[in-house]
Amino acid sequence: MISRATIAAAPNAQGLTDLQIIPTGNGRGRIALDMTMASPLLVALSTDRRAEPEDITPAQLNGATPGIFDRRGYVGDILLPDDQRLGSRLWLFARAKRTEETRQAVNAAVLDAVSDIADYHGVTIDATTAWGSQGSLTTRISVDGTTALTYEARV
Repeated sequence: MISRATIAAAPNAQGLTDLQIIPTGNGRGRIALDMTMASPLLVALSTDRRAEPEDITPAQLNGATPGIFDRRGYVGDILLPDDQRLGSRLWLFARAKRTEETRQAVNAAVLDAVSDIADYHGVTIDATTAWGSQGSLTTRISVDGTTALTYEARV
């Protein structure tokens, strides 16, 4: 006996999905790709980018001498052309204080993380970051003026 299941993973208002099964008949379906910008934006923001030599890592805030693995980073960066780097340096703000300077620096880190996506797709990506509850920062990212993603980072 064959059991039939329907998988529905349609994007919500923020476009937070990248897989949808479209029914084609007889209990079968076909995978449809989500063409929103949510997936590449989430990958860029959720992957740790290697810290620059001048960046202070959270471990260094305690006076630790930086080790070989303290700068983190995505191992796949060696496969990217022209010294491109995937991900964001948001992880550097793990112990940051709740200040206006931190909010602006996080917003700049978000824009830096998504700049290659904007260039590749030929779109304009804007970010607005605001302090939320319990030390979290909420960033609303819009693509060509339309909200594509809301991302929350704890600092």
